[in-house]
Amino acid sequence: MTIGFRVLGPVEILDGGRPQGATTAQQRAVLAMLLLDLGRVVPVGRLIAALWATEPPASARNAVRVHVTKLRGLVAADPTVAITTVGEGWRLTCDPDRVDLYRFRDLVERARTGPAAEAGALLRAGLAEWRGPALADATGHWLAGTVVEGLEDERLAATEDRIAFDLRSGAPQAVIPELSVLAAEHPLRERPAQLLMAALHDGGRTAEGLEVFQRTRRHLVEELGIEPGAVLQREHKRLLDGAGGEAKTVAPLPRQLPGDVAAFAGRAGQLAYLDGLLEKPGPLVATVAGIPGAGKTSLAVHWAHRVKDRFPDGQLYLNLRGFEPTGEAVDPADAVLRFLDALEVPADRIPAEADARSALYRSLLADRRMLVVLDNARDEAQVRPLLPGADGCATVVTGRTQLAGLVIHYGAHLLTLDAFDAAESRDLLAGRIGTARVEEEPEAAARIVERCAGLPLSLAMVAARAAVQPDFPLAFLAAELESETGLDAFESPDAAMDLRSVFSWSYRQLTPEAARMFRLLGLHWGPGFAAETAASLAGVPVATATRWLRELRRMQLVAEHAPGRFDLHDLLAAYAAELTEALDSPEDRSAATRRLLDHYLHTARAAERILAPHRSPIRLPDPVPGALVLVPESHAQASAWFEAERPALVNAVDAAYRRGCDRHTWQLARQLATHLRRTGLGSAWLATQRLAVAAADRSGDAQAVALAHHGLAAAQIRFGDHAEAEANLLEALRHFETLDDLDGQANVHSVRCLISEAAGDFTTTLAYAGRSLALFRAAGNRHGQVRALNNVGYSHAELGAHDLAVASFLEALDLSRELGDPDGKATTLDSLGFTYARLGEHAKAIESYRCAAELLDRSGERFRAAAARHRLGDAHLAAGDRE
Repeated sequence: MTIGFRVLGPVEILDGGRPQGATTAQQRAVLAMLLLDLGRVVPVGRLIAALWATEPPASARNAVRVHVTKLRGLVAADPTVAITTVGEGWRLTCDPDRVDLYRFRDLVERARTGPAAEAGALLRAGLAEWRGPALADATGHWLAGTVVEGLEDERLAATEDRIAFDLRSGAPQAVIPELSVLAAEHPLRERPAQLLMAALHDGGRTAEGLEVFQRTRRHLVEELGIEPGAVLQREHKRLLDGAGGEAKTVAPLPRQLPGDVAAFAGRAGQLAYLDGLLEKPGPLVATVAGIPGAGKTSLAVHWAHRVKDRFPDGQLYLNLRGFEPTGEAVDPADAVLRFLDALEVPADRIPAEADARSALYRSLLADRRMLVVLDNARDEAQVRPLLPGADGCATVVTGRTQLAGLVIHYGAHLLTLDAFDAAESRDLLAGRIGTARVEEEPEAAARIVERCAGLPLSLAMVAARAAVQPDFPLAFLAAELESETGLDAFESPDAAMDLRSVFSWSYRQLTPEAARMFRLLGLHWGPGFAAETAASLAGVPVATATRWLRELRRMQLVAEHAPGRFDLHDLLAAYAAELTEALDSPEDRSAATRRLLDHYLHTARAAERILAPHRSPIRLPDPVPGALVLVPESHAQASAWFEAERPALVNAVDAAYRRGCDRHTWQLARQLATHLRRTGLGSAWLATQRLAVAAADRSGDAQAVALAHHGLAAAQIRFGDHAEAEANLLEALRHFETLDDLDGQANVHSVRCLISEAAGDFTTTLAYAGRSLALFRAAGNRHGQVRALNNVGYSHAELGAHDLAVASFLEALDLSRELGDPDGKATTLDSLGFTYARLGEHAKAIESYRCAAELLDRSGERFRAAAARHRLGDAHLAAGDRE
């Protein structure tokens, strides 16, 4: 069974060309809605609105579901057709060629873009798909008043194209009757009148053609208050001039698009999105925003060339110069004047008042199908007077701001361009310098792509440099780029291509406060940051920082990828760093960096105290004024903060070390350790602890040296070298003994248990465990005692003294419950499970492991929770429970 569909006439489901339903007007309306949005989800709310314009009944939602269910039954026999539920809506999928509407559109598109000789046959085939008025037997005010009108406009435009083809083919007499009817039925539509005038003139009936003009002009003036448009005026002049030569040539329509982009690459998803917008009814307005250099103009111009044939009345283009070196944006009234001139409106017909000019401009486009590209817009006010209101027109606006006001007033569709990914960047490079050259040196090409940071403008600049040096290897160019700092690699004598200049056009539009915020963000080491982080950098309240960040976001200098979290593109970060170095004093930069480090350090300590309340705290100096300290209220909030800020925190340790901030280096590394250990991020844990040791050794602070060497050893035991860990532990122990720090000494012996345990030397492990227990007791550290008792018990279990092991574990459990220490309890239960498994008491082992795993899951101990579940599986297996 092969199912097809018809909407250009009665709405029908066809089986092998034979109608099969749908059976009611509402059911046909639901089917029409699904077909009009073929392959896309149609929400239930939209279906209800289409069926009941106002006050839908309480049963509306259920009624729609019933209609959909019945439609599913009608198409169920064909597996290539599906109506699927997606959230609160439905999607109909099938080959578009099964639907007469999409066959019609495809044939018309091929006629407009293909060889001229084939246009007539294709247009006739497309129009033959119509079996009467579209959606003829479907119900719903919205369908009849909006969708049908748009579809009828498509049919009329295709009919006009077909008649124009016949006229060009030299058959004026044959089309006159049809055109006469068409012009009478649509007296305000100028193209049928223009075609009828041309046919009458070419058929030797010029006087009648001039009468058509006068009749059409009278309708336009009396009903709309406007004069005929440029095309009709030119046809009138041709008839007045009479036959022969140049006088018969119709003046060209405006074709103002710049040349298409050479070797356009990437943006496939964005192009498809814009293509899809053309299928929606009504006038189209789309805005393309993005960071400077993201290729907004390239995308808009390339797409305009792709679809220009769908706009037979021409294309208008204007660079509004909203962001230019001169800073002089085009005045909207002057912009309208330029478009009126392109439409060949006589100067004496152009009003002096700006609003009247815009009204005339919209009137001229009211019955046309034109594409308008407004490039480099400054703001909504500059764009509004240039927006046509005609259903057949489309407008694409590019700008560095999102122009969100156009969404509110004109239903504009927003499209924001991100940086290219590595594959798109490579494609652009290959398109400019040749695929063979890129494939010959893939590693060098990858280095170039990485240095350009996915910015199309920087890639285009580097590609141009490679193109003028075709004999130079790409490796040479990559090395040259990597040797230059900041934005030096992307300098150009052409201001439109120089990254600093391009970035500066946005920067100069900022208020002084937002400009300072942008500069100080150059001190941040990335990759992302929260509003609170920016507030600490600038030393202002969060509300103030958020207001400035929103200004930067509007100018596309920062991106907000999640509520309250922002990103700064790598090359913009380099530009910001250059600006702060040049414009802010060393004292201001140093103070901002100190506030930033204190923000991270003190917030990390507050979060870590929730995650690991048993851990011995270190004393920190008070944060400097202006450094915002966040205090998470729960374990989940603390974990979420570490997860969100982890990359920046790891980078902060490195940045602090390079800036000589030794105290911040080792203290940040210490506060970060619990999170990195629990999430199993060994390389980051080791790297930050090594920097902590280097900073502590450089500072000469005995406590810092002891704590840092101890922290590095803990990471090395889990993810590194045990021999090196032992050396670091001995260094830490020496300093703790010098400081008479019993707690520190006990922690060292606890960690040494892990080394001897890994070597299978449980006698030594028991000695270390006993020593750490005695020291924790002497220091009064009861949380430490829980862990030491667990180590003592585990050593006894490995040595076969199970009674002693269980006794030690039970003492540890009692103490952990008394202290409210879930981490100590989980660790002890895990060890207790191991002991019960050794004794063959599998039920007790299973229960202990299960409780331990659940507690470890809750505390975020991912590494240890995995190990506990592994042992839980072994216990079930030993008990004979293979499931």
